[in-house]
Amino acid sequence: MKERKVIIAIAIFMILIISFGGMKLLGNLKEEPQQEAKETPKRYVLAHKVEYSKTESHIRASGRLESQDYFDLSTEVQGKILQGSIPLKKGQSFIQGQSIVRIYNKEYVLNLKARKSRFLNSVANLLPDFKVDYPNSYQNWQDFFANIELDKDLPELPKVESEQEKIYLASKNLLSDYYTIKSEEERLRKYTVIAPFSGSFSEVYLHTGSVANPGSRIATIIRTDKLELEVPVNEYEAKWVKTGDAVKVTSESGDQEWQGWVVRKSDFINPTTQSITVFVSLTSTSKNPLLKGMYLNAEFPGVTLAKTMEIPRNAVFNTNQVFTVQDSVLKKEEIIIHKVNEKTLIFSGLKEGTELVMEPLINAAENMKVYVLRNR
Repeated sequence: MKERKVIIAIAIFMILIISFGGMKLLGNLKEEPQQEAKETPKRYVLAHKVEYSKTESHIRASGRLESQDYFDLSTEVQGKILQGSIPLKKGQSFIQGQSIVRIYNKEYVLNLKARKSRFLNSVANLLPDFKVDYPNSYQNWQDFFANIELDKDLPELPKVESEQEKIYLASKNLLSDYYTIKSEEERLRKYTVIAPFSGSFSEVYLHTGSVANPGSRIATIIRTDKLELEVPVNEYEAKWVKTGDAVKVTSESGDQEWQGWVVRKSDFINPTTQSITVFVSLTSTSKNPLLKGMYLNAEFPGVTLAKTMEIPRNAVFNTNQVFTVQDSVLKKEEIIIHKVNEKTLIFSGLKEGTELVMEPLINAAENMKVYVLRNR
């Protein structure tokens, strides 16, 4: 019984050895699969041959609209403020020639009339002497006397015909009285402020009913029909902007357009923006009204550059370097930049016919093999 078990165990062991050996033999007979060689992917770049020509470039910038004229109204006389042709209120508009501020002047007017009455009496007393001593001037002084009206400015003095006549008038204080009244007539005009242009009150400091003293600031007025667009232009581009240039001005949305003109440009650089301010004159219309404080876009004529080419800005790296393709490999070259626009720049410095890469390249290096895609 024991011998039988031993024989069975030996038989099982032999079967296992034979099976393992057979599997190993079959495994050695199987061919190992061939490993495929890894193929390097091709790198394509967008390129264009360098071709120079005349390049026209406009200058685009934006700025804020300001009033062409604005100033503070200050009274030169004393008195109670009365309402003019319009209410003295912030935001109130007016037209040129309107009375915008009045100062109470009745007392001053009466005093002026009294002085004119005394002057009229003085002239009347001189007429008999003129008729006898200066007959050639009598009619002129008679006409002068007849034209004097208390409610109107004094007429112009007659021409003095002789030295004796001048001495006579001076001795009677007639010339002194005349010019004193003329001075008071000018002062009377200061009791009424006439609008020098069409505009509105941007600020009001003293209202109707207040008492104004000489030098008191009453209000600030701005002109609304003539405005100026203050456009900061970088120093490099400002040299091409000339006084008198026509300027295309558009709203931020682009649905409104105005024609403007360069009236002046600053001769200094703004230390904050490092730019030169260009002033563009604009006229507000009923169709396309303009308002102080608006932000607008301006397009200046710019400049025409000969023997240059325009390319995307993102094709340039390290300030002035580009990639070119020579014998199917990348090469770095430097260019001369003449003008930088918002999305493009104008350059020269490469030979015509050079394959110039027109797009930014990621993980690219010099002498890398590439294939060219034409930029059409």
